[in-house]
Amino acid sequence: MPASASTVVLTALTRLMTLWSSPRVQAQFARDAGIHVDPSDIPVIYVLGMQDGCRAAALADALRISRPTMSKQLQRLENAGLVAREPDPADGRASIVALSADGRTAYDALVARGLDAVDGALDTWPVDDREHFAELARRFVTSLGVDISHPSPKEN
Repeated sequence: MPASASTVVLTALTRLMTLWSSPRVQAQFARDAGIHVDPSDIPVIYVLGMQDGCRAAALADALRISRPTMSKQLQRLENAGLVAREPDPADGRASIVALSADGRTAYDALVARGLDAVDGALDTWPVDDREHFAELARRFVTSLGVDISHPSPKEN
């Protein structure tokens, strides 16, 4: 009996997430983009790149990591000149973390490298299939309750 559509999707997503989020793949993307950071810090760059800035606690929650781990990652990225902290205008005791100009450049380079990988995978697909897949992927992610209304990576 063939696998159900749900089984096929779950298996494909698991394999994709395992590959795409692996430190080795992300480190290679970073090297290809000329970025030299700890591979565990790359998701921080991605998340900050898709928004204007946020509190460190919100960033830790978004990445599902502990606040002490987030603090260490932000310190490394700040030391590398990729992240800047500014006082939170809503609460003087807190700060807002955002990408610096160099961090924005790093984010753009990571996105460009990721788009190259996606384009390479879809290279032989007909344009209609690409567009249909993009719409189905957007719909699927939205149906999981993931908010994709925030700014997305720059279109090429």
